[in-house]
Amino acid sequence: MAKPTPLQFRNILVAVLAAAGFVWSVVVGLPWWVSAIIGCACVLSLASAYLNRPNAS
Repeated sequence: MAKPTPLQFRNILVAVLAAAGFVWSVVVGLPWWVSAIIGCACVLSLASAYLNRPNAS
């Protein structure tokens, strides 16, 4: 498996933090739209990490 690029590492870090934020927002009971925004941030960060892989065409 190839070593992740700095951009991928940053995106994965943001995805992990967003996932933790999503869980926190659900546990605390924030409005659903806040949880949805945080969830979208997690999904978009993971998609960006995947699309920025070294051998992406």
